[in-house]
Amino acid sequence: MPDSDFTRMFNPRGIAIIGASSDPTKPSGQTVRVLQQHGYQGGIYPVNPKYPEVGDRKGFASVSDISEPCDVAVIALPAAHVPAAIDECGRHGIRFAVVFGGGFREAGPEGIALEARMLNAARSHGVRLIGPNCLGFVNIHQRVFASFGSITRPPVLQPGPVSAVIQSGGFGNSLVIQAARAGIGFRYLVASGNETDIKAPEMIRAFVDDPDTKVILAYLEGISDGRAFMSAARYALAAGKPLVVLKAGNTRQGLTAAASHTACMTGSYDIYRAAFRQCGVVEVHDFEDTVDTLRCLLAGRRAQGCNVAVMTGSGGSAVNFSDAADEFGLVLAPLAETTRAILKENLPSIASTHNPIDYTAGFVKESNIPRYLNSLQAVLADPAIDQVALFFATASGESFRNVAQAVTGLLKDIHKSVMVFSAMPPEMTVGAMQEFKMANIPVLGSPRRLAAAMRMLADYSAALEKREYLISGHAVADRLLPGIPAGAAVLDEHAGKQFLSAMGIRVTRDALLPVNAAPAALPEGMQFPVAVKIVSKDIAHKTDIDAVRLHISNNTALSEAVAAVVANARKAAPSAALSGVLVSEMVSDAVETIIGVVNDPLFGPVVAFGLGGVLAETMHDLTYRIAPFDLATAREMVGELRASAIFSGVRGQAPRDIEALARTLATVSECAWLLRDRIVELDINPVLVRAQGLGAVAADALLVLR
Repeated sequence: MPDSDFTRMFNPRGIAIIGASSDPTKPSGQTVRVLQQHGYQGGIYPVNPKYPEVGDRKGFASVSDISEPCDVAVIALPAAHVPAAIDECGRHGIRFAVVFGGGFREAGPEGIALEARMLNAARSHGVRLIGPNCLGFVNIHQRVFASFGSITRPPVLQPGPVSAVIQSGGFGNSLVIQAARAGIGFRYLVASGNETDIKAPEMIRAFVDDPDTKVILAYLEGISDGRAFMSAARYALAAGKPLVVLKAGNTRQGLTAAASHTACMTGSYDIYRAAFRQCGVVEVHDFEDTVDTLRCLLAGRRAQGCNVAVMTGSGGSAVNFSDAADEFGLVLAPLAETTRAILKENLPSIASTHNPIDYTAGFVKESNIPRYLNSLQAVLADPAIDQVALFFATASGESFRNVAQAVTGLLKDIHKSVMVFSAMPPEMTVGAMQEFKMANIPVLGSPRRLAAAMRMLADYSAALEKREYLISGHAVADRLLPGIPAGAAVLDEHAGKQFLSAMGIRVTRDALLPVNAAPAALPEGMQFPVAVKIVSKDIAHKTDIDAVRLHISNNTALSEAVAAVVANARKAAPSAALSGVLVSEMVSDAVETIIGVVNDPLFGPVVAFGLGGVLAETMHDLTYRIAPFDLATAREMVGELRASAIFSGVRGQAPRDIEALARTLATVSECAWLLRDRIVELDINPVLVRAQGLGAVAADALLVLR
């Protein structure tokens, strides 16, 4: 890996196996054996004072006895002996170590302390660590196996352009094996384990820097620094090297218990998905999905959009694909009349020349190859079509090979994304599959898998189109924030809305009344109807304790409402400090939304947006972004809600002021970033989105600071 800090790790001149064993069933014995079996060309140095020889290799009593160049140490020792071993490696000039064993942080306080000693020993000598509690790493091309376990056993990975970092040795390697069985070749494989030192984001960056790595695969169970991961993902996007991530551990777990709706509704996986979206990461969900995605990305064809065409001889396959197209947001675009004219001229009279194109069963055979190619060429040339799917569900044998050969010949100079569906066993389609493989045309096993892959390619191509923006992110200049107290604090609705107003976010017109004085009349400058709410930093959900009155229309009702919300608050929360009673203008012509912020321990401030009011948690129609972000991203968030059509006007309702809503979202994201060191949560619920041109108004707010 030229010009990389990891050159000598992946291409070591020698490997020391500390704790080496002549027993090939033990981890250190496996490493010695596999290095010899695979023909590693560097020095192999078993280190164990018990053995003068390990197999047919000379043994060494200590690392200091090795006189030849040695760049990597594999350490297979009990945890208590690892810090001293690393110290010895560092003093002998070995700069990379792989620690196989466990017994560190997962073992409790003693293990945590031991892991800290190990890291300190490494840092003091400039030694970089893989692990501990890992299977090690492999350089397939150079036959470097600093590893043990399933990584060293058959099937042997074949060389190729995919590099992978996996946080689980066993399961992650299963993922890699599935890809290898599908004919995908690998370059580097790193099982990173506990990631005490070298972490997945740093490996991703190293793979980006490697000119022979074309696609990067990561199996992640968690990361310790979300922003570092986003930086690495953007680095990969800038280089045009797809980063494919299978993220595990996605069960819905709330963040640290907090008072706001947002904290209740936001789980860690929501935040990972937001980060993936903002950095052009290609997310996959299972083995099959991973294999399909790698195949399509390695084909090197980019999809310019979601308008797709299907050519099939099976009406059922077309229906199945059409259902999946709806699910994945693909469009079976209408074909140009010139395209349909060519189809009518070449396809059977009973064929459907609409999209999907059904040329009926039995048409694709050798005698009809010229007519099929004429049709395919017309579809490929149609400017409305971004991607083409070719269905050969049950085709097989020599006839299928000849068709495949003709199709790949036509596609040689075509850059549009094309993929194939075939359901036949591999042994019945060997010739055709070889033709498609040589032409980099991916073959997938079902119409639905094609639809998923087409959407993936469209999304990744869209990320590439806007990568300059995604990479640069949204810069926010630091500045003093008005109305923010020092130290831990909770800003109640009144104080929170004052802060928002000072930051340029429109809020309702309010008046704060004392809790012990029933008003005789509406405060000056306000008009009925109004809302009446208790104000307390100790009461997050006022509606739950009946401390809110809406649609108050006269002075008598106002006095009664003020007395009622105070009484209900004192009854439900007798120890709560009541700051007053807020009288607020009613905005009755708006759609209720929620904007919230949580400060995630991995990614920092995250903004959530969705339908608001009392239905916020029930509907759970939400989308997320890592702060800060700009107006364009805010507009995307509005469009991502399942109920986004409501903002365009439904059932006679006026279209909503989406631009004002987007400005509010973007401003909240900037506030969150400026408060990144102090914000715990911010809950603005509801944000009232009025008709186009009338703006968006924050009607309630709660801000918690540390």
